Amino acid sequence: MITLFQITGSSSFAARAALECAGAEYEVVDVHPRRRDEAPGFAETNPLQRVPALREGDVRLAETGAILLWIGDRFPEARLAPPIGANARADHYRWVTWCANTLHVGWWPVMASFYFAEDEAARAAVEARGRDNILRAGKHLESWLEHHEWLAGEHPGVSDIYAYMLVGWANYYDDLTLGGPAVAAHHARVGALPGVVRARELDDLNARLIRVHPELRGGKPLD
Repeated sequence: MITLFQITGSSSFAARAALECAGAEYEVVDVHPRRRDEAPGFAETNPLQRVPALREGDVRLAETGAILLWIGDRFPEARLAPPIGANARADHYRWVTWCANTLHVGWWPVMASFYFAEDEAARAAVEARGRDNILRAGKHLESWLEHHEWLAGEHPGVSDIYAYMLVGWANYYDDLTLGGPAVAAHHARVGALPGVVRARELDDLNARLIRVHPELRGGKPLD
């Protein structure tokens, strides 16, 4: 049985959505963001105690990109990754890695500038630079999606799910939009996939990937 350690509304959403799209049998351990030591098996699965983390048998996985690549290969019948040897496989690696190394990392200065600076002016400068980088990444994504329905091949895959989540994080801000009409259309296509819809419902997220009940995590009070 696959076990997914998650915090609802975090980057673990991409892993859950991929598992749902794959039709996988799995269980979830909801990690309390302020009491991570209480989640059984979490530290053993990922000593850094970050989500998402996943285990199956002797397999232990952490990092969103790595988990998504694993899911794509673990369930080939779901076609969430192009077959090994296919030309689109290169795009699959490229876009999952780009999402992890550029777009995912790019959100940190915007969402958590306090990690990079202490005083208010410095934090504002960090966030402003982060916004510039995020918008630049959105333009890059737009340029690809203007000519491609999906990021890697002819079917929606884990790279699309990853991009969907990261683009959706812009909904937390009234003045921030990634990409243009092509990104928006792609976001709508991925958001309509049954597995993605199901993952949102399970994680208590609305269509904009915002928590319906922000005071809860995994159905339990955040205290």
